[in-house]
Amino acid sequence: MKKLLTLLAVLGLAFAPQVQASLADKIAEADAEWIVGNWEAEMDNGKISLSYKWAIKDHVLASHFKGNDSEMYSLIALNSETGEVEQTGYNIKGENSKGTWGPKDDMPMLTLTSKDDNGNSRSMGIAFRRIDQNNIEIQIFQVDADGNVADFSEFGFELKRAKAKAKK
Repeated sequence: MKKLLTLLAVLGLAFAPQVQASLADKIAEADAEWIVGNWEAEMDNGKISLSYKWAIKDHVLASHFKGNDSEMYSLIALNSETGEVEQTGYNIKGENSKGTWGPKDDMPMLTLTSKDDNGNSRSMGIAFRRIDQNNIEIQIFQVDADGNVADFSEFGFELKRAKAKAKK
C-alpha cells in the first residue's frame, strides 16, 4: 500500500501543472526591472517621453511613447505558448506594430515591425542600456528583411527618469 501511495504521489507531481513564468519573472531574469518608469529626453526636434507601467501586475506592461509628431501605445506580455515576450501597439495613424523582446549583448532589445497604410513594412531594433538609476540610453539598430539585427547601432540617445504625473 505504501508503494502504491508513493507511486501515486510521484505521478501526481509529474503531471501537476507547471508554474508558468510571468512577465515580471522574465524581466527579473534579464535584470531589467529598471526599465519600468517614466523617461524623458530633449532632442533637436523637441521633447520625447517613454513610459512603462504595469497594466496587469506582473503580467502585462503598458508602454506609451510620445515624440515630435508621433505617439504610440503598446502592450507587452509573455506569450504562454512560445515563452517569448511580445509587444503589440498602435500609433496615432492607427498603424499596427508588433515585436518581440530579447537580449542584444547585455541589453534588453525590442525588435519591432510596423506596417503603414500601403502595407509597407519597416523594422528596427531598439536596445536599452542602463547608465545609472536615473539615466538610460536607447540605441537604434537596423533590421534586414530576414529579421537580422545589425551588429552596431545607427544612433543612440539618453533619457532621464521623469517624475510620475500626479493623478487628478
